Parts: sequence; structure tokens; C-alpha cells
Amino acid sequence: MLSDSPTVWLLAIVSQFLSGSVMYAPLLAKIAKVDLGKIRDGNPGSSNLWRAAGWRYGVVALALDYFKGTFPLFLFVVTGLLKNPYIISVAALVGIAGHAFSPFLKFRGGKAVATTFGAWSVLTKWEAPTLIGAIFTVFSVYNKFIGKSKTTPEEDALRVLYGFLALFLYVVFKLWEGRYELLILYIGNFAIILYKHRKEYLSLCRKICRGILRRNEV
Repeated sequence: MLSDSPTVWLLAIVSQFLSGSVMYAPLLAKIAKVDLGKIRDGNPGSSNLWRAAGWRYGVVALALDYFKGTFPLFLFVVTGLLKNPYIISVAALVGIAGHAFSPFLKFRGGKAVATTFGAWSVLTKWEAPTLIGAIFTVFSVYNKFIGKSKTTPEEDALRVLYGFLALFLYVVFKLWEGRYELLILYIGNFAIILYKHRKEYLSLCRKICRGILRRNEV
């Protein structure tokens, strides 16, 4: 039988990568006649489309980026074709990698945040996405509280970092339940996030170092 066989494993991994590689934000940007490369940090993702073309386009791109993190992997899982938790984890990870390094954009994809939510939904249902989303919501509420309507790329990257630190605690808790496959997804996903936000994190490090030097001078 094909069920949970190496053939199915390969098919799930390849199809999930191809699904993740489809960049919806640039496609919608062409319809909206905007150049995402000229928006903020030039990231070809749903957040920049939202800024450039408005919330209607942004919401559609965000939803598509989320669902491509789940599809077609979700179908393999619910139909029972794919049962190996480690292969499911690898397939979810390559979907994220497909978005981050899309061959359709010469391997210069987006930052893979929305697709990350979709991938973790397949393995943890609502749990991990809700946790990360809660961290993001705290940041948004805090910014509104202090009267800040716009954030910098560095602040957005910091929000993602805090989300992944919270996710790490969740994964550690799940390891006690034997969910070792989540560690594969977490390590790979976090590595991609760090790489895609490397400029922002380096900028934050430089700012922190300059602040420390100024204090020492005083």
C-alpha cells in the first residue's frame, strides 16, 4: 500500500515545498500595481502588501500565506496517507523554506511568518499558533497604549523573536509528552526566521552595543 510509504513521504515533502514556494503577495501586488521592492524593507510578503495596497489585499495575501503552510500537507495527514510524525514535521518545515527561499523569486522569498503559523497548525492544531499570536497581540496592544501607530522592521523582528522564545518553552513542554518531532520543526523554523531577519537583528545588536558604550563613557 502507498499509505505512509517512502513514496508518500517524498510526494508530501515535494508538494509542500512547491506550495510554500508560490508567492501570493507579489502576484497580488501586480494586480494592485504596486512595487513591493520599494516598500519599507522590500520584503515580498503580505505585511508589505498590506502597507502598499491596503488591508483588503493584505488580508487575502496573509490568508493565502497561512493556508499554503497547511496545504497540501493537511490532506495527507487527515486522509491517513501520512502518519509518520517526523516526516510530517519535515514536510511542514520545507513548506516554510519554500516561502523563505522561493525558486519563483530566484530563492529570495519572504520572511515566512504567516506560513509558520500554518505549518504549526498542522502539527499542534491551535496551540502553537495561538501562543505566537498572543505574543504578537501583546506587542500590538502595547504600541497602541503608548500611542505608536507604526513599528520599525527591527521592532517587528524583535516581536517575532519573543514569539519564538515563547514557542521554545511550549516545545520543551511537549518533549515531556514524547513529541520529539516538534523539535525538528522548531530548530529548522527558528534558523530560517533568524536568517530572514538577520539584518534587523544585527541592527538591534549594534544599537544595544552603542548604548552600552555610551553608558560606559558617562
